[in-house]
Amino acid sequence: MKNRECPYCHQTVSLKWCLKYLLRGTDYSTVCNHCGRSIKLAKEPIPGFKYSFMAGFLSIYIPMQVCLYAFNTTFVEALIYSLPFVIVCLSVSAYLTLRSLFFDGDI
Repeated sequence: MKNRECPYCHQTVSLKWCLKYLLRGTDYSTVCNHCGRSIKLAKEPIPGFKYSFMAGFLSIYIPMQVCLYAFNTTFVEALIYSLPFVIVCLSVSAYLTLRSLFFDGDI
């Protein structure tokens, strides 16, 4: 079975329906946009999601603290300097999650 493929009609589930898993979590089921049947994830997309969340938090927190204490910047400047790290961490985690979505029929 391919990535993001419906187990019933074997069409690719649209990215719009898959992006809901980034916001709501993986405990919910969704519907196929082609056949309308209920589908759910076969397994957790990223094992150890809390560890990857903590790594993402630290990769944002550490540059901000370096800017605050080593460069003596204000909070807003440190937030602006750490913004590229936020964007990179969010895009990498979204890519890894969407790449590893495999659906199973809803029981």
